[in-house]
Amino acid sequence: MKKTLISLSAALLLLSSSAYVYADSLLDPDQHVYVNEDVLETVSSINLDFVLDKALKDSHNLSLLALKYAAQGSKKSDLEQQMDNMSSASFAPGHLPSTPEEVTNTGNPLLPNLTEPTDIAWTVMQNNAMNQMIQGMGALAGGMNTIIAAQRAQMSTAAHQLGTDQRNSLLQTDEAKAGIRLQTIAQYVQLLGQKKQLAFMNEYEGVMEKELLRATLLSQQGLASSEDVLTAQKAINKQKDDTTILLNNYRLGLVQLSTDIGISYDPNLILQDIDPISVQPIAETDTLTLLKSSYQMKSSGNNIDEAVWETDHTVTQNTYGETYLGVNVAINGQKNEQMQLDLTKKIQSTYNDAKNAYTAVLTEQRNLTDVQADMKKMKFRYEAGVISKHDLNKFQIKVDQNETTLAAAKLKYYVLNEKAKAMDTGFIQ
Repeated sequence: MKKTLISLSAALLLLSSSAYVYADSLLDPDQHVYVNEDVLETVSSINLDFVLDKALKDSHNLSLLALKYAAQGSKKSDLEQQMDNMSSASFAPGHLPSTPEEVTNTGNPLLPNLTEPTDIAWTVMQNNAMNQMIQGMGALAGGMNTIIAAQRAQMSTAAHQLGTDQRNSLLQTDEAKAGIRLQTIAQYVQLLGQKKQLAFMNEYEGVMEKELLRATLLSQQGLASSEDVLTAQKAINKQKDDTTILLNNYRLGLVQLSTDIGISYDPNLILQDIDPISVQPIAETDTLTLLKSSYQMKSSGNNIDEAVWETDHTVTQNTYGETYLGVNVAINGQKNEQMQLDLTKKIQSTYNDAKNAYTAVLTEQRNLTDVQADMKKMKFRYEAGVISKHDLNKFQIKVDQNETTLAAAKLKYYVLNEKAKAMDTGFIQ
């Protein structure tokens, strides 16, 4: 009955993840293929908060970690119950009179004293044989008890290890949540950046087409060569090719994001901008504090504690077993030191990348300010009739390009700053 309930629970879990499950194969009827037909949500607009919420709720990785934690707990309880039900082999030793003196004076009313020499001889011989059998059974029971004790010790060690694994699974779950959040932010930001770049490239293509028209007209009037027209056409062709590649990459990223968060793909899906990004200097936390809160260092600490516990509670038969346990502690200690070094380098690298991104934003802001100041001068010249409307529009593209570059720099800063802040919660990557 218990096995049936477990099988039923597993089946319900499998079926609950999607609307339909197909379990057949056209090539081999004995080969089952399970394909889920997901029910996708249809939306016309998304923002970062919506995407993060869906990513965490629909994460298969988090679901697997939850199942892993539950499986470890069930196995641990199973081992502990088996240990409680495991009893030692019992045997009450006994001894039968096995010498002439003992059989002639047993001291036991249930065993009469023998007097006939023949009875004495046969009884001594039989009792000696019986005593050997009794001793053998006692030795057998003792051996079984030794085996049972070793099994209990192994089960105790396995149960304790599962407890450590459960603690590590909880850490892995928290770490996975932080990782999913950062990955989703990076994915959403990349799409936003590509969308802004596409808008600029389409705008720039319009200006290039006007440039081609201008070169064509000048060529017809003999004021420009055919080579100028060809150069302008080649530039437009390259611009269109670059735009097509970027558009394909954008659509691919949109398909992947839609699949990850369980919404239907819409090429015209609106991606809302992130709330105004406040650009501030990167706030750094000292390395030791970050290491103490690191998920990986906590997990490594659990492994060291487990190795130390095993040295005190594992039953070994010789010095080689004890040496192994000591070496295992040393191995985990070395891994802990190596992890500390690796994480320290990652902390330094993350802060360095974030500070470079902050500097890049300041640089792009300064560049935009400069080009905006030049744009005011260009407008003054246009109003004074010194330059044409076409030249003014071409310079406006330069302003738009700097605005797009600044927006991209801010988005990159946002991602790296979020990565730096995540280290305070224990996520170091």
